[in-house]
Amino acid sequence: MDGKPLNVSNGAELAGKSGLVRCREEDTGHLQREQELRNGKFIGQERMFDREGRLLRERTVNERGNSHGRVAEFWPNGQVRREETADNGRTQGAVRRFDATGRVERVSFHGEGQELFHVEYNSKGQPTRLLCPRSSVLPEDRKLCGFNGATDTELFAESGARSAQLRYDQGRLLSATEWSSDGVVSAQQLVVDGRRVHKSFYTEGGKSVLREERVFTPDDRTLRDTRGQLFSARRYGASGQPIEQRGFADGREVQVERWYLNGSVRERSTVSGSGKDARQLREMYRDDGKLARREQLNADQWPVGTQQAFHENGRLATEEQYSTPDARGRTRLTARKQWDESGKLIADDTILEDGSRQRKAAGTDS
Repeated sequence: MDGKPLNVSNGAELAGKSGLVRCREEDTGHLQREQELRNGKFIGQERMFDREGRLLRERTVNERGNSHGRVAEFWPNGQVRREETADNGRTQGAVRRFDATGRVERVSFHGEGQELFHVEYNSKGQPTRLLCPRSSVLPEDRKLCGFNGATDTELFAESGARSAQLRYDQGRLLSATEWSSDGVVSAQQLVVDGRRVHKSFYTEGGKSVLREERVFTPDDRTLRDTRGQLFSARRYGASGQPIEQRGFADGREVQVERWYLNGSVRERSTVSGSGKDARQLREMYRDDGKLARREQLNADQWPVGTQQAFHENGRLATEEQYSTPDARGRTRLTARKQWDESGKLIADDTILEDGSRQRKAAGTDS
């Protein structure tokens, strides 16, 4: 400091002193650090340098040792690499990042302890990523986020290929379409009847094929948020035909329908009641559309009541009876009947508590 040596690790040497402290590399003499000292404390300007003496970073430090005011980082050629404003160590306001030529790579805005807006650019200056605020915070968000009126904003990959199209109005995302690197649609988000709809696609023969559609119940979440209660969900096969449909109520799955790839129904399931009184009725079908099995389950997936299985000709094959659930929700098999394909009863058993059978006389047609 002032051309005189100073041990910055010795508080006694720093006490009461004020001035600019410069630290240099012993062998080369290159400047490594520059700090402002005020009455024995490092407060004010601070600058850091690389081994060649080139400026790397500069900031202003408050009495707590935190950044306060402008904070900037630099490329070896002297170009600004990143600059922001700090409030007692917390980023506040605009943050800009540049490449070594001075081209803007990223612009963001921070407030209330979080990032409210950002846009990133590729080497061609095209936007690649975008997060819009609820109200305009920087000139850069006006057009991109629809604060000048509803607009369709396109995003691009580093190669310059279109990767997404987002429709914004006053910072609110209304719809979004995304493309894969092959140029086919990979995802869509939109609002239908007040519900968020998310669609995902896969590529088949160079074309985009719908794979899944998820519909959410109305809420205040942003369009692309994948959280929230579902209203329905549907999956599709390779040729676009539906293979599964699920329905929800109050966040709980209450209806399921599945299909074979030939279009025939595979399964139907409905849920009624709630809590320990919840019951699921499930029907399983063969690929020719004929009923194969009908069963009832409680909330713990234990069979309750009557369970039935059917022959390929549609006649009843097996019928089982289960007890009412105990305190732990468990049930046990209490009776079983079996018929052959002609409808002749071939077994009529009572199932005792130890699992043994008590057989009745057979021979009654179903």
